[in-house]
Amino acid sequence: MRWPLRRAVRCGALCSVWMAAALSPVSAAQGAARVLPLAAAIATALRVAPQVQQAADLRRAGRYGARAGRSALLPQLSLVAGRFWTQTRDGQPLFATANGPRETIGLVELSLPLYAPQLLALDRLARDREALAEDQQAQARLSVAAEVADAWYQLALARARVRIWKSTLHSVAVLYRGTRQKYAVGAAAVLDLAQTRLLLHNAQSGLQQAQAQRSAARASLNLLLARAASAALVLPALHPPSRPLPMEPLWVERARRAQPLLRVAAQQIAVGRAQADTLRAARLPTITAHVGYGVDAPMRPVSRDLGWQAFLGLSMPIFDFGAQRDRIADAENQVAALRAARRAVLLQIRMSIARDYGSAQAAERAYRQAVKQRRDARSVYAMTRDGYRAGTLNALDLAQAENSWLQARLQVATALVLLRMAHTQLRLDTGAYPGERSAT
Repeated sequence: MRWPLRRAVRCGALCSVWMAAALSPVSAAQGAARVLPLAAAIATALRVAPQVQQAADLRRAGRYGARAGRSALLPQLSLVAGRFWTQTRDGQPLFATANGPRETIGLVELSLPLYAPQLLALDRLARDREALAEDQQAQARLSVAAEVADAWYQLALARARVRIWKSTLHSVAVLYRGTRQKYAVGAAAVLDLAQTRLLLHNAQSGLQQAQAQRSAARASLNLLLARAASAALVLPALHPPSRPLPMEPLWVERARRAQPLLRVAAQQIAVGRAQADTLRAARLPTITAHVGYGVDAPMRPVSRDLGWQAFLGLSMPIFDFGAQRDRIADAENQVAALRAARRAVLLQIRMSIARDYGSAQAAERAYRQAVKQRRDARSVYAMTRDGYRAGTLNALDLAQAENSWLQARLQVATALVLLRMAHTQLRLDTGAYPGERSAT
């Protein structure tokens, strides 16, 4: 149904002010970007990361493979139908197994493996592959979480640098304007004016570089989140960890329990053993029962020819020139190599924990020292700036104090990000990441 044009225009004129007032808070809320904590960034990336989706598809494939392995152990129902034409001599078939010159077969057959060690081994292999796909999915999620954490902290550091350079540029611009005014009235030397101008140019250059680094870091994080590279991102303020760092053996124990790399390595060993067991089972006999109902007649079949047929069969390989023995030896050596690979993975994880634990301790000391230096540099800068304004100190003294104060603030920002990164990296070493429900 369409409204008359005049009514629509009148409604639009009356409601435009009300709708603008009602929608303005919504538009403002939509325009403001929401704060993105690290856990939320990781959760978003895990939903859109193609490697996680690939691992999920492989896990579903493993689930279907395990179901197929279990189904192979159950009775199988099939239909057998055929028509044979046999050459005869004097009315008798030439083949001893033939029933007549023309034979018709039509059976509904039920087969059941009574003793099938290879099918049992294949079922176990399929279940081990399903478990391996599950652990590989956890490994893929951990890899994505590590990439997002690195990009998130890089952006946090770049944003902190931009804030510091903006603050520096503001204070230097104020000093430069004051020096220029003093120079205009003859109260400041040309050297002071040139020195404060140099400070201003350095601050502008530093801010531009920091902004470029922030744009690059923001683009990297947005790509991991499947967003536009220039989309706005607001990160929460960083604070030093509130809890003391646990001892190193605790991190190693957590890694032994939850690290997906170790679980993948262990499950690969299980898959290798199952493959070797499958090859061994192929050398054992197989007993299968077949039950059929239908017709097997040397003439045109009729309903009274229907009947039951049962068959019990045994099959077993006897000699294959050692091919199966060599396959088994190959599989056993593959398992031995996988065991060595698991030990190598464990050693690599322990080395990573030791390195990152030392980095975390060093980052804590560096952060405390940087905070102390920032406090001292701030005091020196404040006194130097007051002395410069009073005329007792020159612009060179002010430039040195300004540079020390700037470097101290940058050092604190860098030390804080490195400290938080070290703690997060230790969690990643153990197989956990921020926002994980099952984190230990």
